[in-house]
Amino acid sequence: MSKPVIGLGGVLEKAPPTSAFPSFRRLFTNEGYLSKLQKAGALPILLPMVPPTDLELLVSLCDGILLPGGPDVDPSLYNQERHELCGPSDMDVDRYQIQLFRMARKLNKPILGICRGTQLINVAQGGTLFQDYHLQSEKPITHPDYERWNSVSHQVEIAPDSKLYELFKTTTLGVNSLHHQSVAKPGEHCIVTARSADDSIEAIELSSGAWCIGVQWHPEAMGSEMDCLFEAFIKQALSQGKSGFPRTP
Repeated sequence: MSKPVIGLGGVLEKAPPTSAFPSFRRLFTNEGYLSKLQKAGALPILLPMVPPTDLELLVSLCDGILLPGGPDVDPSLYNQERHELCGPSDMDVDRYQIQLFRMARKLNKPILGICRGTQLINVAQGGTLFQDYHLQSEKPITHPDYERWNSVSHQVEIAPDSKLYELFKTTTLGVNSLHHQSVAKPGEHCIVTARSADDSIEAIELSSGAWCIGVQWHPEAMGSEMDCLFEAFIKQALSQGKSGFPRTP
């Protein structure tokens, strides 16, 4: 067997004052993504920001792409003015990850979006976002729920004709919640596959092209009940990818 290579689109931020290089910007991702991918049998790599001319080569080295959580997507990318409730954005990261998503689609790579990654997929497909959950519902449930960051915060209702249902075998799933934004108008080919009690869109999948699922919660921070999502992603990467590395015994 081989290990599929999964590329992660990292997030840029200024290093904290305690760093050895406090004035530098750094590219990073959270450990949970790496742990879940490795547990599922993948070789994860953090993708640097490269010029567009090099992006096709970079994505071609990967068997799948994971778009992780991070800061808010810049509202100008979905034709809205910034609301006071919108958090900080990084246009460089936004544009690069949208290019990363589109190149992965062009090369028929499976994609998993998590939290911001789901929102980014929707924006890349021409959809819009609620800049804060208070702008969506008069009676929202708790988003985000930092006290239960790694356990169930609320339930989502899963569409029975979705890929998510095929994975979890249930129409009701307990999830955590670390987001304050969510999908508003679904983009082209974006099918809504899960909602919470306040009608927030909690998952989407694309109806065309290679396997592509986005979830609004953070499965990498939860337990083994979420492993099936990563296993399905890796299975797709194995079946469609050609760059796998030999698996060690």
